[in-house]
Amino acid sequence: MTDPDSFGTALWTLLLITGIILAFGTAALSDMALRRREDREERDRRGAEGREHSESAP
Repeated sequence: MTDPDSFGTALWTLLLITGIILAFGTAALSDMALRRREDREERDRRGAEGREHSESAP
C-alpha cells in the first residue's frame, strides 16, 4: 500500500515543478513580446529618420 506521506510529497513536488515550468514559460513569452516590441519601435524609428532625410534632400 502507498504511504500517504510519500503520495503527498509526490503531489507537492509535481505542483512545484509545474509552477516553475509555468513561471519560466511565462518569462520566455514576455521576453519575446518585449523584444518584438523593441524591434518594431526600432524599425519605425529608422523609417522615420529615412523619411526625414529624403524630405530634406534637394
